[in-house]
Amino acid sequence: MVSLCTSSTNGYESIGEPKSQQIYDSENDQILCHIFAYKKSNCRSFFYHLFSILLAFIPYIVFRAYPRFKAQFKYKQCHIEIAEIFLVCDNHNKCTIQQVGVTSVNLPHFGLRGTVKYFFHQRTKYVWVPATNSFGTLNQLLWSQKTCDDYVENTEVLSNSEYLELFNLYGPNKIEVEVKTYWRLFVEEIFNPFYMFQAFSIALWCFDDYFIYALCVIILTLFSSITSLIQTRKQSESLHDIVESSRCHEVAVLRELYRGETCMKINPEQLVPGDLIVMPASNFIMPCDAVLLTGQAIVNESVLTGESVPVTKTSLHSGTEAYSTNTHKRHTLFSGTDILQTRYYGGESVIARVVRTGFDTTKGHLVKSILFPSPVNLQFHKDAFKFVFVLFIIAFIGMFYCLYLYLLREAPLKEILVRALDIITIVVPPALPAAMAVGTVYSQNRLKQLKIFCISPPRINVCGKIKLACFDKTGTLTHDGLSMNSVIPCNDAQFFDPVTDIAELEVQSEFVRGMATCHSLTRIEGQLNGDPLDLNMFEFTKWKIEEPGMVETNRFDMLAPTVVMPAKRPTKLKLAHDEKEFCAQDTQIGIIREFSFSSTLQCMSVICKDLVSPNMFAYTKGAPEKLFALCIPDTLPKDFQTRLSFYTARGYRVIALAHKNLPTKFKWKDAQKAKRDKIECNLHFLGLLILQNPLKDETVPVITQLHQANIRTVMITGDNIMTAISVARDCGMVDAYADIYILEVTESEDEAPELLVKKAGSGAQPDIAVIEIYNQHCHIAMDGKTWGKLRTYYEHLIPNLLVRGTIFARFQPDQKTQLVVALQELDYVVSMVGDGANDCGALKAAHVGVSLSPAEASVAAPFTSGIPNISCLIWLILEGRCALVTSFAIFKYMALYSLIQFTTILILYTCHSILGDFQFLFIDLIITTTLAVTMGRQGPSKILGAKRPMSSLVSPKNLVPLILQIVACAFFQLAALYYLYQQKWFEPIPDQGQDEIVVSWENTVLFTVSCYQYVILAWQFSKGKPFRKSVLTNFWFILNVVSLTAFVTWMMLSPCKKIAEIMELMPYKDLEQRSFRYLLVLFPVAHFLASGFIEMFMSDRVWLKKLFQCVSCKTRPKNKYKRLLRDNEFVNYFNSLQISR
Repeated sequence: MVSLCTSSTNGYESIGEPKSQQIYDSENDQILCHIFAYKKSNCRSFFYHLFSILLAFIPYIVFRAYPRFKAQFKYKQCHIEIAEIFLVCDNHNKCTIQQVGVTSVNLPHFGLRGTVKYFFHQRTKYVWVPATNSFGTLNQLLWSQKTCDDYVENTEVLSNSEYLELFNLYGPNKIEVEVKTYWRLFVEEIFNPFYMFQAFSIALWCFDDYFIYALCVIILTLFSSITSLIQTRKQSESLHDIVESSRCHEVAVLRELYRGETCMKINPEQLVPGDLIVMPASNFIMPCDAVLLTGQAIVNESVLTGESVPVTKTSLHSGTEAYSTNTHKRHTLFSGTDILQTRYYGGESVIARVVRTGFDTTKGHLVKSILFPSPVNLQFHKDAFKFVFVLFIIAFIGMFYCLYLYLLREAPLKEILVRALDIITIVVPPALPAAMAVGTVYSQNRLKQLKIFCISPPRINVCGKIKLACFDKTGTLTHDGLSMNSVIPCNDAQFFDPVTDIAELEVQSEFVRGMATCHSLTRIEGQLNGDPLDLNMFEFTKWKIEEPGMVETNRFDMLAPTVVMPAKRPTKLKLAHDEKEFCAQDTQIGIIREFSFSSTLQCMSVICKDLVSPNMFAYTKGAPEKLFALCIPDTLPKDFQTRLSFYTARGYRVIALAHKNLPTKFKWKDAQKAKRDKIECNLHFLGLLILQNPLKDETVPVITQLHQANIRTVMITGDNIMTAISVARDCGMVDAYADIYILEVTESEDEAPELLVKKAGSGAQPDIAVIEIYNQHCHIAMDGKTWGKLRTYYEHLIPNLLVRGTIFARFQPDQKTQLVVALQELDYVVSMVGDGANDCGALKAAHVGVSLSPAEASVAAPFTSGIPNISCLIWLILEGRCALVTSFAIFKYMALYSLIQFTTILILYTCHSILGDFQFLFIDLIITTTLAVTMGRQGPSKILGAKRPMSSLVSPKNLVPLILQIVACAFFQLAALYYLYQQKWFEPIPDQGQDEIVVSWENTVLFTVSCYQYVILAWQFSKGKPFRKSVLTNFWFILNVVSLTAFVTWMMLSPCKKIAEIMELMPYKDLEQRSFRYLLVLFPVAHFLASGFIEMFMSDRVWLKKLFQCVSCKTRPKNKYKRLLRDNEFVNYFNSLQISR
């Protein structure tokens, strides 16, 4: 496999000097991590601790958050081979510091003796590989060169000494999900830089005797952090319980002891790679990944693939190619899968050799994808940090101005420090995150009432920006399984009318016999299991099936086959009048050999033998286009393509059936040696099977709503690509007249296989002569195999294909995750809705993952829906848009609240005054907190429109109105103060003494006017449409606004003596001051009109956006996917691809 970067076949790449390395997994074609080598330095370590202690331990907190800086400051970089410390960075540039350990190994059988260096990263153990002078995985150290022959021909068991050495190297075979204690989670939480700033602010307030508000902030912070800790703990416990529930308690292995080879039962945690497992007859959960060496096993792999259809695993064949769990998955038993039944002739044991244990297994990788998901980079949070950084800069400017004033007045040092530092807590309010979480909490509660549960509240905001919705198919868009609609038999190249009742067909007709035999069904504990298509087809025939051991089968001159026979039933129609009638109970057909369904060949076949006939015959079923080419032309009806197009255009799944009589001399041994291509040729066409995969009732209207909202939809399924295409047309994901092009790759052994394309459901001809794609009117479909080849050989084409790709079928769990990540890289905000454990990685990787299952997927998904259909996504988007707009509004409100108070404080400091404690408390607690809490109660709009809310706080179209609001606030405060200065009776505060005077006209005017401003801005930022309900529906907010406005008006116009004393306001006196107070109300009224004008005509307006685009000379879209859709060069390339025939 060709890597995505330049690397050696040994799986590593050196980056510059050998002080760093890129560890690469060639089997899964991915970079695992980057490592940077360091060694301890006593000198650097001394200065590191000294520096941290001198700065009040603050650097410890900073270095904990940024390990890259810690490594560079505390350790010395060195050669990889002598490293004591590694700075390990994953693919998302998240770094951790890991210690290097050393262990001794004595495995001469593997050519390994001496000491081995190792380190752990994200539950994976990396070891020093001497052959390559680099670090790699344990498999690269011991198993990377093993061929199929090495496994098949080597039947030796591990000796006790080899087992002990391997156990020492690999460790216990367990997938352990750590459940941290609440105390540990709390300690990790409080060392967050934000919480440290809160602690600093609270300490400063307490020092300044501002206890009440400090207590309120402590309560809010504790409530927020405790809620977060409980959710984190519950999530860990759920994942831990699920992992533990899928473990077996004991396993039988073959070991070499002092008395020779013996079979012993051990705890599965004691397994190591190389162990030989003796598989039980049934009901066994695989504790590891193992390659099957003898016999066969019927396995339920739904925990990994999501498909409930049992899979038959066969023993590994000899060969010189390197063994790989990906390439040889049909011979590999994967950890966590349910072994339903094992079979082997003569009562011999079914043997499998362990190849991977613990987190190195396929199940381990799935759990790791949940524990260490791809980080979601939220634009809103990024912008919020930028905005807070700007607030800090403003705070420092104000702080220096404050220092200048108080130094000029020769104030005491304590007062200077307290007043200066207090500016920072005013401009950067510590209650900001708690206030911003309010809207999300309300949305979360509303979703809970709809039975949509959320374990990651910040993701609710992201729901509001969804641009692309991915869906699993089975169980998500559709009900489970297929249902038989009808069959259309054919005789003498003529189609019969569609038949919906099997009683209308002759029992002995080739068509019925073909339906009864051409499948891969098997009985497990008396229950018939297999592909839903096969189950529906077989049940339609009303036949029954019996397997070896259930009936006497020695009449078939062979080892016991599976036998099918018709049940007693009346017949309504004879297909051939001269055909001899047989009694139903005398008809028994043995299925001699099965050629399994191949997605490449698009068909499956069986070789059968009838009890009453010495001859054998074959039946084949598969894609109609495939069988059209395999059948004798004379047996094909002339209206074949017309009938096919009629049903496929209506979204039905159509399967063709054919048969072939084998030569008289064709015996059982010939059947076992026969080549598939010799059987699947010169067939006689028998007819068509018409099936449907019924959609859930809610699917079509939801997909329609999403398209109307300009949200693109994509299907990612593990099912067959033709079924997926059918469902995509049915549900409206693909318009009825839109073209679907299936992208394929050749089976060439060349380094770069050729890309092929064909048109799905093309109509009259199976092959298309011309391919033409258009940006908005075509859809590309591909399967997991094609995706894998694209990632290896045509990675540069993937972005262009993804912006036009709609159907992704036969995708494995890791491929689903890869696809979601790739879509995110194109600047899509991606949601994923699924119901199976195979969706876990994709659900975790998506910006918004929604599980319709209460089991494994719910642990990985941020959202779990009790609504068993995709309508939950509509509610999530509506609530997400509402929560995002609310978060924006509250953030802007809190930012402006702090800047209003900052302006007031600086003006008062200049005037030798200050706000009183109860004035601070009234603003911070009574006004701001209650408004921030109640303004978040507005519910979502019921209409999902095409317009999405703004996602960037720092975009010009958002910043300009915000800056204008800040200017307006400052202007009206200064205007009111200027109006005060014009009064003849006014006497300013004398510029004498060091103590600030609270009770003054400057204080009263600025305090009351600013109180109005807090209420005014809360109202202006609470507009409803198009993303929220009208503000008038928010009863508690309206009540709050009216109450606060009335109370502030009362304080401004005529406060009673008691209120004036408590709030430290100028008392109500003579008539001249009364007229001043009444005219002062005009300033808040004018501010209300000005701020309303800014919000109505400037905030989030298209004209302002276009103006800035014009000024900045913007010529192309910001989002990558929009730019790719304009790529005409790719369109020309795609149109030139060779047609698949």
